[in-house]
Amino acid sequence: MRYNLRQLYNPKQRSYRFSYSSEEEKKQKMQSLIDELVNNAFRNKTGVCEEYAQSFKKICDLLNIKSELIKGSVRTDANDIANIQDPNHVWNAVKINNRWIIIDVTWAAGYEYNRKWIRKFNDYYFDIPIQKIFKTHYPESRLWALRIGRMSLQEFYDQPIFGRQFLVNNLEVLSPNKGKITINKSDFIKIKINNLKDKKVIYNFSGNSIAQKPTILVDKNISLLSLKNPKRNCILFIYLENEIALQYKVVLK
Repeated sequence: MRYNLRQLYNPKQRSYRFSYSSEEEKKQKMQSLIDELVNNAFRNKTGVCEEYAQSFKKICDLLNIKSELIKGSVRTDANDIANIQDPNHVWNAVKINNRWIIIDVTWAAGYEYNRKWIRKFNDYYFDIPIQKIFKTHYPESRLWALRIGRMSLQEFYDQPIFGRQFLVNNLEVLSPNKGKITINKSDFIKIKINNLKDKKVIYNFSGNSIAQKPTILVDKNISLLSLKNPKRNCILFIYLENEIALQYKVVLK
């Protein structure tokens, strides 16, 4: 299945209208709408997160695997930092051996790059580690949020943006923990990361065409990255192995 980028860039509100005389009839008609959505997705081989998630749930239902849809929020861009928005994504949970596994089949299927859909399977999203779920996904349901951990929606949005290269490695940002970095014009930007090891690191600021190498001091497993001051408000991109791993908002005092 290919992600429908036209729907991504020009989203259209989906709405359904029907009448019903009982809750059972309502449930049946809702299921018919879902079945039609899934059938169209397989027929056209395209869709957005709702088609991906509903199709996966349909397969689970046919296999008698207990599953649920989870509606909530994800962040992919530094402009999302500290900017709470309405729920914008749907993913799945399946219960295997009495344990709930969080699965995002949309993100597992590939990603958007330069307005193109890149098909590249990523098994990280087929059992997202529970300690990392809040780095990328926040359920609208309070019950599901509590099942995962203790974090408010505001705290979720206040974080840096974590990319795939950061998530699939056993990395931890020690500081700054918030995605908005406020500095003086004379200050260097300092980023402290655990378990960075010997990975190739470069960085860039929005509006710049040339990436730079940070100065890195290593103490045991902790790496301290020193980055030059951009001397303007901008977005900071940190790359690991030439792939965006972290994004921050930089704001001058």
